[in-house]
Amino acid sequence: MHVVFLHGIGDGNRDYDWLDGLNRGLTQAGFDPVDRADVLAPRYADLLKTDGISAKLPAITNKAKDDALARREFERRQARVQRLLRREFGVRAYGFNLIPDPVWNAAPGAVVDYLSMYDLDQVRRYIGNDGLRAAIMLRIINALPDDGEVVLIGHSLGSVIAIDLLDHLPERLHVRRFITIGSPAGIRALHEGSERLLKRFPYSRVDDWSNFLNVRDIVTGGRGLAATFPGAQDFMLTVRGHQADTYLGDPAVAGLIADALYPPAEPTAATGTDIAVRMSEAEASALLVQHFGEALARHIKDTERADRYRATLQILRDDLAAQLAQQAAGGQLLAPELQDLAAGRLPALPHRWELHEAIGELVVLALTNCVTPYEIDTGDAPIKALEDIAEALGFRRDVGKTVATAIKDVQAALSGKSGVPWGRVLTAAAGVALIAAGPVGLAVAAPAGAFGTAAIAGGLAAFGPGGMVGGLAMVSGLAGTGAATTAAALASGHGTAETAPNLDKLMMRVAAEHARKLLDLGYDSRLWYQVTDFESQVSAVINRLEPFNDPKSARVTQLTAAKAAINTLLQFMSANGLAPNAITDGGEP
Repeated sequence: MHVVFLHGIGDGNRDYDWLDGLNRGLTQAGFDPVDRADVLAPRYADLLKTDGISAKLPAITNKAKDDALARREFERRQARVQRLLRREFGVRAYGFNLIPDPVWNAAPGAVVDYLSMYDLDQVRRYIGNDGLRAAIMLRIINALPDDGEVVLIGHSLGSVIAIDLLDHLPERLHVRRFITIGSPAGIRALHEGSERLLKRFPYSRVDDWSNFLNVRDIVTGGRGLAATFPGAQDFMLTVRGHQADTYLGDPAVAGLIADALYPPAEPTAATGTDIAVRMSEAEASALLVQHFGEALARHIKDTERADRYRATLQILRDDLAAQLAQQAAGGQLLAPELQDLAAGRLPALPHRWELHEAIGELVVLALTNCVTPYEIDTGDAPIKALEDIAEALGFRRDVGKTVATAIKDVQAALSGKSGVPWGRVLTAAAGVALIAAGPVGLAVAAPAGAFGTAAIAGGLAAFGPGGMVGGLAMVSGLAGTGAATTAAALASGHGTAETAPNLDKLMMRVAAEHARKLLDLGYDSRLWYQVTDFESQVSAVINRLEPFNDPKSARVTQLTAAKAAINTLLQFMSANGLAPNAITDGGEP
């Protein structure tokens, strides 16, 4: 595999200092250096200094029309790159604008005009002169192989040329890894008066694209490329300066290139021990949600939407597998099911949940977005998937049907009266916050005022203490907590204007207990008192705020809607035999 390097302005890096920097980073990380014989570094400095060049732009070879599937696969590969780089010290993922957008959008004209030390006018000249563009691209294309794989690296102006080149490359030439460093391609002023580079990214011909920048590189302005080019993924480094050897010698950049040149061996699970490891509750919940996601996808009616859902589920499963493999490499013993997950296989569900517990899990599954942070409208597929999962757990399919009925009953009671939408997470302004947490059900976040930041341990964050949590045990454990602090928090204004009392967990609790009642199982009679306590707290806050707040204030409006929803829940519980026998609330005892 060749390493292709496209240089910036100057003499075209005739002394190969960029390669010295790369090899320094590779050898420090324990990899073999790249030999010059494996490098393609075409030079075009003479063309940049020549006026009046006339040439015809090479043909666009990227002719894909429907690239939706290719882009989803591309994003899956991008996710893997991010997992690799987030382990590196001093790497910050996603773009970071050192200069705010409004300022940077107005200033680059002056930067381009007066930043003579970097000659950014050469970049603008390249973009605006089709003859020059054509001549440079043709020279580079003629230096490249017609097929095979390459690692493509573009520095400064070379990054702009590399981006421009992507949809003109030979059809059988595949870019195994695309890396841009110190790129000014995100400066909008450079694109004014010319056709934008790379209108359509060739997702099927480029495995991934990582753009590296640093805050002291004025050529980039601290601005990444993702805002301009959807295929780019930005990473901020702590190195200083604009030189190519500085960027390529950074452990993160060198390591990413090494990953392409010297692919790591597939990790193997620990063997040679007779110790049987059982999954924790959190780990079992993670596996359960993976199965539920698969079942849910089967019931999504729209084929394209179902494909997108499966793709997002796979990305999350990749992330989970990577974490498990890392733990195994560190000597941690994994349960057999987790070893399968780490190897990319979805193991069968263990029959470890009793029926009473399983009902709670099913309710949480049906009302949780299993692919957070992605948002895909799945319609009624979660409800339909309940029967499949009930059977997979070792119970009759009608158990899932009964849980679905219970959820629909509570939804119907609330939807027409309270004005509070089901499915949106309503968060208490203090105490604890309950959020949809992707593949493991529900997670807890410390309130913003408790520890200085709302550190959310959600989704696939981590196993172990402070990591993944799931199942209705989380809901039931929280149903009675935070009540003493809720009133003070809501009255004092902690939290954002969008926060509201935590009703979702109460809705889930009521739905779960209703399902247990329908199945003639024991239900928790304490829930009535927890709901009434919450009603009292919310009412107290409304009474304190109403004399002073504007009549249509967001907080009072939310609290009033919450109070109505709580009252509806109490009426529903009373009507469905979930209230203590001695209590009635507008109905018969």
